[in-house]
Amino acid sequence: MSRGPARHGALLALLAALAAGHLQAQPSGLQPLVQPAPGVDVVPLGTPEPLQRQVHEAAPAEAAAPWFDDAGLVLHANRERLPEDCAAVSADIAFTVHAGAAHAATGQVYGFDTLQHAVPPCARVTVTLSNADSIRHQWQLLGLPEALHPGGEFLLEANGGQQVSGSFIVPGAAARFPVQCSHADHAAQGMQAWLRVEAPAPRLPRGSVVLILAMAMTSASLVLTMHKRAE
Repeated sequence: MSRGPARHGALLALLAALAAGHLQAQPSGLQPLVQPAPGVDVVPLGTPEPLQRQVHEAAPAEAAAPWFDDAGLVLHANRERLPEDCAAVSADIAFTVHAGAAHAATGQVYGFDTLQHAVPPCARVTVTLSNADSIRHQWQLLGLPEALHPGGEFLLEANGGQQVSGSFIVPGAAARFPVQCSHADHAAQGMQAWLRVEAPAPRLPRGSVVLILAMAMTSASLVLTMHKRAE
């Protein structure tokens, strides 16, 4: 008599028993299919926490990592750490940049309302980007010290109809930094500007203007006197 059917039936019974035992050994949850070697600890993975949106008004002072809220995104902000050539913050400068199609120059699609900004060396600059359009716009400043701003970048991105704010500290040397909107091809469509770091013109001491005028009048009087004598 052939042993094939008997062996086949025994194999099926063995597989059914193994399956039943495996299922009974798992009262709840998922267990490792392969048992760890002796002396090896298995640490179960926890449930990942959902990404928390940060409240825009409560952005940290040191925000090298990006943070965002429903209004938009701030990247590589810095309010406290000084550039190497600055001993202290020289001034706090704040301004608002309005962005959108309404501020486009002739022949362009988009634009900023202000194309040139001038600040003193070592100033802490707070920029608010106000977006009047229904699409995203950015105010991206390039060329800052990479020790404080990864890639030398500071970036604001405002969603449609929103505004965001962020701060950075400029270096102590005179410089000119390009600004653009790097979203899609908005820079090529008109969203470009400049921020200049320049020392203010020296102020003359009190009374200097009067003294200069007096000297000029005296010089003119001497010239006239000499001219008359020559005649």
